[in-house]
Amino acid sequence: MLGIVVALPWELKSLTRQTLQVGTCRRLRNNTTVALSGIGAERARAAAALLVSQGATALLSWGCAAALDERLTAGSVLLPQCVIGATGESHRVSSQWHCRLYQTLSAQYSVRTDALVESAALVKTPSEKQALAQQTQAIATDMESAAQARFAREHQLPFIVVRAIVDSASTHLPENVMQSLDSEGEINVRSFLHNVLLRPTDWITMAKLGIQFRAARKTLKTTSAMVLEASQIYLNSISPDAVISSRG
Repeated sequence: MLGIVVALPWELKSLTRQTLQVGTCRRLRNNTTVALSGIGAERARAAAALLVSQGATALLSWGCAAALDERLTAGSVLLPQCVIGATGESHRVSSQWHCRLYQTLSAQYSVRTDALVESAALVKTPSEKQALAQQTQAIATDMESAAQARFAREHQLPFIVVRAIVDSASTHLPENVMQSLDSEGEINVRSFLHNVLLRPTDWITMAKLGIQFRAARKTLKTTSAMVLEASQIYLNSISPDAVISSRG
């Protein structure tokens, strides 16, 4: 069974109209279950463990990522061949699964397969993104995929990552967004509006972020069915005895 971990409620909406509480999971269909983890590595690992306890035999990290490469624009598709942990360790995704998804997605999208790197916190400024790119040679970052990759390796499970870029390498995340965002990925509307009123110079940046957000959301929605179908074909192609050997 396919287990999907998403961190944020809006990422979940690209897969289902159903709502979830953070830390819970729900069956999308007979062979697919999704868990809403909330932000961060610890929550992502807990969600992966929850999915496995419900019968998941393969893990998919799904959602958005921040660009570290200037050539990536909002809505770009990222299908990394490896995920770099915060301590520098490298986790390769399942090669057969990756190949099938690449063949499916690249028929309609420009797909980047370069490395994704773990960040312990949101990367807020272009200078922070540039430094992380130079240090790791990764082209994008998120906070959850590496934790899932570590869990998958420990439990010898197939693992893959599909991400849509939400903010470009040159995007600066305004402080009012950071102050209004809770650990579950939700924005406190009252706090957000208060902070925006105090910092009207951020309005242009907020408008730009809104455009980027819509681009990432569109990519996730339009690719979700393709990813689920191709993933199921991959899972059907491997027997239970072949799960361990299927990892690249």
